[in-house]
Amino acid sequence: MSIAVIGATGRVGSEIVRGVLARGEAVTALVRDPGKARRAFGEPSGLHIRATCLDDPRDLAGALEGIRAVFIAMGSTGTEGVLQRIAINAAAGAGSVGQVTRLSVLNASAGSLGINQRAHDSIDQFAASTGVPYSTIRPTIFSASLLAAAREVRASRTWTGLAGRGRMALIDHRDVAEAGLRVLSDPALWGTHHDLTGPALMSWPEALELLSAELGEPVTFRVVAEREFLERLTGAGVPAGTAELLITREWAILAGENDYTTGTFQQITGHPPRPVTEFLHDHRAGFL
Repeated sequence: MSIAVIGATGRVGSEIVRGVLARGEAVTALVRDPGKARRAFGEPSGLHIRATCLDDPRDLAGALEGIRAVFIAMGSTGTEGVLQRIAINAAAGAGSVGQVTRLSVLNASAGSLGINQRAHDSIDQFAASTGVPYSTIRPTIFSASLLAAAREVRASRTWTGLAGRGRMALIDHRDVAEAGLRVLSDPALWGTHHDLTGPALMSWPEALELLSAELGEPVTFRVVAEREFLERLTGAGVPAGTAELLITREWAILAGENDYTTGTFQQITGHPPRPVTEFLHDHRAGFL
């Protein structure tokens, strides 16, 4: 099967590329910056890095000639949301494409408190309007979100946020990519939204208890008002739009939108997802 990945240098997209190559199959990375892709992957046999103007439907159409399955892993808002729609529309017009699999998010719906969730739902509705053969993987919040705490944890052994309560079953991005690769390559899994969670529900304070155990010293969660949280984010250089996404994610957590688990990952892969403790152990050095 000929596979193309859009968003190939991101956290999940890069794992998809490596997973396809590990199976001995060819993969095309459609990228804006070929140099960045070469730095990420080298030049292994089976990888074709194609410089692609992702905002140019004609260039995308040429890039998708002969491609059977496409994986898209990009942001849902702003420019990246627009680029996703252009890519989906191009895939819908490509005669060879039999499936588009897209990285979405758990609780993608018009009624979510989260901007990201609402934006992903909008992209799903657009995809449906094109008639493209389509599926998504919808992971809950990544374990890697805890890396955002690393700088503050190193400085003060605290992490500041809004959601001192509300739970989610954090999932490892490597597991997300493994599930995505299975969906991408197995026609029996096409045409469906696959909701993915990690194995255990926890709040941010409970996740920091696991980090405390890993580090051997206490790390605490400090709850602040929304205005202070916004000021902390923008003061750290987080763009205003991204800060708003993060704040509404906290609203969704507080509202209980993520307070459940699914067995989808094990059903797709045949084994359970990684626990958060494994992720924290693997990234221990970043918190020291």
